[in-house]
Amino acid sequence: MRIATHSHLRKVCAFLSLLLALPVFGVAQTRIVAVGDVHGDYEDFVGILQKTGLIDGNRQWIGGSSVLVQTGDLVDRGPDSRKCLDLLMELERQAAQQKGRVITLLGNHEVMTIMGDLRYVDPDDYRAFADEHSEQVRAQAFAAYKKFISAHGNQRSVATLEEEAGRQKWMADYPLGYFERRDAFGPKGLYGRWLRQRDAVFQVGDGLFVHGGLNPTLHFRRIKELNDHVHSDLANFDSLWELLCSRDIIWRYMRLDEATRQVQEAWRAIQLRGQVEDRLVAEGMQKLLGILGWRVFVPDSPIWYRGLALQPEEDLKGSLEAMLARLKAGYIVAGHTVRPKYDVAARFDKRVFLIDTGMLKKQYGGRASALEIQNGRFTAYYADQGPQVLRVPEGGEAIPAHSPGEEVKKQEP
Repeated sequence: MRIATHSHLRKVCAFLSLLLALPVFGVAQTRIVAVGDVHGDYEDFVGILQKTGLIDGNRQWIGGSSVLVQTGDLVDRGPDSRKCLDLLMELERQAAQQKGRVITLLGNHEVMTIMGDLRYVDPDDYRAFADEHSEQVRAQAFAAYKKFISAHGNQRSVATLEEEAGRQKWMADYPLGYFERRDAFGPKGLYGRWLRQRDAVFQVGDGLFVHGGLNPTLHFRRIKELNDHVHSDLANFDSLWELLCSRDIIWRYMRLDEATRQVQEAWRAIQLRGQVEDRLVAEGMQKLLGILGWRVFVPDSPIWYRGLALQPEEDLKGSLEAMLARLKAGYIVAGHTVRPKYDVAARFDKRVFLIDTGMLKKQYGGRASALEIQNGRFTAYYADQGPQVLRVPEGGEAIPAHSPGEEVKKQEP
C-alpha cells in the first residue's frame, strides 16, 4: 500500500481549499438579474422583467436557467403589493422547472408588514384583499374591539365608538380588506408563511445581494448569522404577539404603534400596583416596548443599513475589502436607497452596485430598472432607455449590450 508523503498531503489540502473557495451557487456563466424596490408597482415590475427577457407577454417565465434576485420592498406605498407577491411566487415555481431560480429577499417593508407597522399601506392595497364577506368581517371585528377596550376599563372610548362619528372614524381606520390583509401576512397566512421563509442576504457566485446593505464594521463571520438573526427576531415577534393576545394585553388586529401604546398603559398599571402577577407576560411586555432595539430594526441591520450608499467611500473602503475577502465575495448589490438620478450606480471601485431607482413613480418619480450580471459583465437595464454596461471582465471591452426584451418582442406574434 502506498503511503502518502507530506508533499502529497499538501497538494490534496490545497486542492480541497480551492474547492471550498468556489462560488456558493452555480457557475461563472450563470445569468443573474437583480431588481430593486418595487413597492407595489406591478405594471412597471412586469415591464422590466419582460425587457430583461425573464418573462413573456403572458407573464410566464422564459428565463431558462437565469437567476432572478428581487432585493426586497415588494410591498407598501403602491397599490398592487398582492399582485407582485403572487407573480414572484408563481415565477419561483416556473423557474425551477427550467432549472432557473427566483430569489426574493426581505426588505424593511416586508418586516414592517409582518410586524404590523402599516403606515405606508396604500388604500388600494387594502381593497385588493376585500371580498363579499369583508363587511361582515369588519362588523365582527368592531364588536370584538369594543369588547376588548371595555374589558380594559376604557369606557370613554367605548362611548365614543357608539357614537356615529366615532364609529365612522373606526371604520375609516380599519378599511375593508384590512383584516384579511393582516391575516394573509400573519404566520399562518399565505404571504406570511412564504415571507418568513425568505432570507435577508443571499450569495450567488461571488455576489452578495441584500436589501439595505452590509455594514463592513459589523461583527459577523458568515452570511448565515445575519439571516439567522432576522429569522429569530421574526419568530420571537410571532411568539410574543401570540402571548400578549392570548393574555388579553393587546388586541390581535392592532397596529404595532397601537399595541405599543396599549402595553405602555398596561405596564403603568402594573407599576402602580407594585406587583407583577405574571412574570412571563411582564417580560413579554418589556420586550415589545423595546422592539426598536431588536437586531432586525437597528440601523446596522442588513435590511436597514444605508452606509454603502451614503457614506464617503474612503471611510469604508478598507473594511469593505476585508469583509468581501472574508466572505469570499467580489461584489455587493443593494437596494433601499433611491438614487438621486434614478440610475443604477457603482461605488467602491465597482464592488458595490446600488439598484433602487425609484420604480414607483407616484412616490419617487423614478423608473423601473434591473442589473444583469453575466460572465463578469454588469449591465443596467431601464424601462425608458437602452442597456448600459457598467463593468466588464478584466481585459474585456465595453461593447454595447443588447436587450433580451427586444428579442422576446420580435418572437411574439
